[in-house]
Amino acid sequence: MLRRFSFAFLFLAPVLGLGQSLTYVTNVRVMVDSNRVELYIENDPNEQQVSISDPTGNALARARIAPGVNSVFGHYDSLVTTTPSETLMVDSLTHWTDTVLISDPDLNGTIGHFTASLLVFGSASFELTGAYAGGDPYNRASIYGFWDSWIGTSTDGGGSFLVGGWFGDWYSDGNGDVWYTGDELNQPMTEVELEFIFGEPFLLRMNMESYTHANNPDLLEGTVEATLDFSHTAYWNGMGGIFDANGNPQNPEFWSASGVDWRNAVPEPATIVALALGVVALVRRRERNKLGR
Repeated sequence: MLRRFSFAFLFLAPVLGLGQSLTYVTNVRVMVDSNRVELYIENDPNEQQVSISDPTGNALARARIAPGVNSVFGHYDSLVTTTPSETLMVDSLTHWTDTVLISDPDLNGTIGHFTASLLVFGSASFELTGAYAGGDPYNRASIYGFWDSWIGTSTDGGGSFLVGGWFGDWYSDGNGDVWYTGDELNQPMTEVELEFIFGEPFLLRMNMESYTHANNPDLLEGTVEATLDFSHTAYWNGMGGIFDANGNPQNPEFWSASGVDWRNAVPEPATIVALALGVVALVRRRERNKLGR
């Protein structure tokens, strides 16, 4: 289940330094031929969306993120056979990141593990005609896509993450079919195990992304339509047991730069906003009481 992701070649993942407080990022991008639109937003739980509508095709990407909850969606289409699009692309990326320290004087410097639970729902659909569905071996019209949903730890400032979660890829085969390899799109609440070093701070991240593109460089006649829908959220249900290198359960000290105790489940964004409004209202009532109002 554990995989090492290096971000040296993934241009979408900014490198984050240890010691930062909690950040959550929404990055949505679309492209139709030479037209591109991108939106990068930090620390905003509201849904973000970008879109392009051109004579040759349409593209839409939307996403939302709050601590613990990720949601992404992408769609493109080029539906007029005689005026195909050369390039279509949608990319929806969300992640939250915090710095965490788990320590125990008797274990510091040794490898530890913790469990975390992750839930994800998603679906994908592709419709291909003409050049995209043709069996000609010299046909260059094709589609590709991927999705991933994972929890990871990083000790090198975000340059790479040791992750647990789910991944998958789509490829068109030139015969009208789209092949999928990877994990099932809908995953029940499942426990993954992650690694860290006692006494050393590490980045904790939850990531969700869906990406797909279609290429037709020779502008061959055909239509293409694709939808990757993970808008029902990937959900982090909190950190479970913490164990030493031998698998023995431990009860170490826990600290995070954000002050969030990730051993607890995180509420949905709407709940977070409601809680925040409740705190604001409580503070205002206390201020009025102090002023005798």
